[in-house]
Amino acid sequence: MFCAHINQTTLKEQSVKEHLYNVSIMCMEYGAKVSLSAIGELIGILHDMGKQTNKFNKYIRYSSMNPDDKSLRGSVNHSTAGAKFIYDNFYNTTDLYQKLTAQLISLAICSHHGGLIDCLDLKGIDIFTDKMETDKEIFYEEALLNFKAECLEMEHINELFNKSKKEIRNILIEINKVDGSAKFGQFAAGMLLKYLFSCVIDADRYDTYIFMEDKEPQQNISKSTLWNELAEVLETKLKSYPKLSKIDLLREEISLACKNFGKNSPGIYQLAVPTGGGKTLSSLRYALEHAKEFNKDRVFYIIPFTTIIDQNAKEIKDILDHNDIILEHHSNLVVDNEREDYKLLTERWDSPMIFTTMVQFLDTLFSGGTQNVRRMHNLANSIIIFDEIQAIPIKCINMFNSAINFLANVCNTTIILCTATQPLLSTTKMPLKISENTNIISDMHEKFKQFKRVNLVDKRRIGGYSASALKDFVLDKMDQVKSVLVILNTKSAAKEVFYELNKANGDLPEEKQYSVFHLSTNMCPSHRVSILQDMREKLGYHRVVCISTQLIEAGVNISFGCVVRSLAGLDSIAQAAGRCNRHGEGPCSDVYVVNVEGENVSKLVDIREGQECTERVFDEFEENPKIFDNDLLSPKTMEKYYQYYFHNRSKEMNYTLSKPNNDKTMYDLLSENMEASNAYEGRNGHKSKLLLKQAFKTAGDKFQVIDQNTTGVIVPYGEGKTLITLINGACNLRELKQYLKRAQQFSVNLFELDKRRLEEMEGLIKLKAGAILALRDGFYREDVGVTFEEAPMEFCNY
Repeated sequence: MFCAHINQTTLKEQSVKEHLYNVSIMCMEYGAKVSLSAIGELIGILHDMGKQTNKFNKYIRYSSMNPDDKSLRGSVNHSTAGAKFIYDNFYNTTDLYQKLTAQLISLAICSHHGGLIDCLDLKGIDIFTDKMETDKEIFYEEALLNFKAECLEMEHINELFNKSKKEIRNILIEINKVDGSAKFGQFAAGMLLKYLFSCVIDADRYDTYIFMEDKEPQQNISKSTLWNELAEVLETKLKSYPKLSKIDLLREEISLACKNFGKNSPGIYQLAVPTGGGKTLSSLRYALEHAKEFNKDRVFYIIPFTTIIDQNAKEIKDILDHNDIILEHHSNLVVDNEREDYKLLTERWDSPMIFTTMVQFLDTLFSGGTQNVRRMHNLANSIIIFDEIQAIPIKCINMFNSAINFLANVCNTTIILCTATQPLLSTTKMPLKISENTNIISDMHEKFKQFKRVNLVDKRRIGGYSASALKDFVLDKMDQVKSVLVILNTKSAAKEVFYELNKANGDLPEEKQYSVFHLSTNMCPSHRVSILQDMREKLGYHRVVCISTQLIEAGVNISFGCVVRSLAGLDSIAQAAGRCNRHGEGPCSDVYVVNVEGENVSKLVDIREGQECTERVFDEFEENPKIFDNDLLSPKTMEKYYQYYFHNRSKEMNYTLSKPNNDKTMYDLLSENMEASNAYEGRNGHKSKLLLKQAFKTAGDKFQVIDQNTTGVIVPYGEGKTLITLINGACNLRELKQYLKRAQQFSVNLFELDKRRLEEMEGLIKLKAGAILALRDGFYREDVGVTFEEAPMEFCNY
């Protein structure tokens, strides 16, 4: 018997044959969701063919007996043999469907331990062919002989390959129907490869995990039963809501329209609802109805990176009372390193309902390595609700559009784009192919008029407001209302104004004093939920001031008497306005737009560009308000804003790479890879014969959703302290997986610069040999969250 894995606790051995069959069954199931069952099965059965050698057998047994000796890790190449087998037997042909099928299978197999390789790199070197025709010793003949004897005969392989070729041909027909251009065709073929790669990565890791933990595979639950049960719970809850005020009745209209729309066929739809229109529950009502009707596997809520996942998730958990089926995925807490055992713990997105960020979603589709792409196949046959779609980074728009077109048309995924400020995604160079009758709410313009609860007031002034002047502005408004929300563009500006207002509070007469709150992404989710809960209990009964970054602008059901918003994109200002007089508690309230002195947004390009377009719209509105329906927050005003914003930044939408490759785009690397193709021709005197030429590894390594990468760190707040101790102690993989799931609530995403600062101050602890990071005591405070000034825990005087 050739051994694939040895359980360190029980010393049981899993044969290569057993592992290959298990993985092939899972890959077949994952592939079947998009009519790719045969190619999934074939990739699964061949992926570890290279383990069928005496060399690997000796290596795995030595490693089991000497677990601390890592010197031989990676010394036996076992991921190339299966890929080379397909390449040798099927690739060299004039049949283009066969050639492409062979390249897809070979790429998925040979990349499954380090991430997708480049087909052509930026210098025009043919990495794929070099890998398939390698001179390095991979014990190919021995592996092939043993594989045929133990696992699968050539006749069955031929049969599976021919079925695979038909599957790929049919998929390509569907891709061509979406967009017949060569650019999209190549991009979609790359997405197809990533889907297959996702299937084998997840199946391989999951089978290894359940063997190493001596577990039984997770039993599939009846999704049909679950969706019916959840829909019934939701309907009962909605019936109990009051329907007394005008706003209550309007929300009910929107909610009912969403439920009825759920019976429409899968596609790409828009849910344009005014802020405060009950979008979260209305979209959930749609999702459950649609999931019932079309037997969907999962519901995803994708939320902007800067906002609060936990609020949406908590609201839905409280209503559905099914915490076990809802996953909140804020951060990747396991570093994608060489530790094979910890790689088994990376998040799979296998729960029925998942709340995650746009960063995690885009990383799943476009980042390199194997950690994130593992989740991709679970997007198929799902419903993906993008909350506040306007927050998508501008550089990712064309890649996002093409990926969504692929998911909707090839993977049977239903897409809902939610926002009060719909961006013009169907008008870009690589447009989103939205469905006919795309608007779930048909009388959108009328609904916006009916929902009007605020006036937008331009209070910009020459030179802007200092922190002290903004404090005075807020105190002046507090003489007129009982609560003010101040939203600033940077964490440093928010902290400075918070300190000013906190200090001023102590000097006021007792009857004028207020509870002052601070919210920041430097706080972990559990901390922010606690602050919001405390704030909600006080709003309406006490005087309240909250200073926040833009994280409060979406997904937070909270209402203030007045909002002050630092100048930003009009879409952000509209979201901020949704936190003012949210339930129509009073007459039309004011939302003030101010410019803040010293608020440095030079590196925050999206905010800076948004500010310029907002100022242009403000100036035009002042000259002729009628063309904007006399309302700075009307759909007409927002459409004009996006026309300017998208026009100004149209050249950025293909994701231009940073220097020295700033003449190249990420979209090109993931589609035709023209520069590399030209470089290849210059090197060799003829065009490359590769059908897939993409630079997958280069693109994946360079991809960043936001301009700085972030790292998830567990912080010593609340239960976070206990979890840090438990994770750092002796625990098995099963326990560690549970601890990491709980730790999502006690994690903060650190920018690289902040991470380095904390490392220099010895503020970070490496857990599990550096695979997981935690923050030391003294670097987390109750009032500001993560701090770069070591101090004991302090409690803000609310």
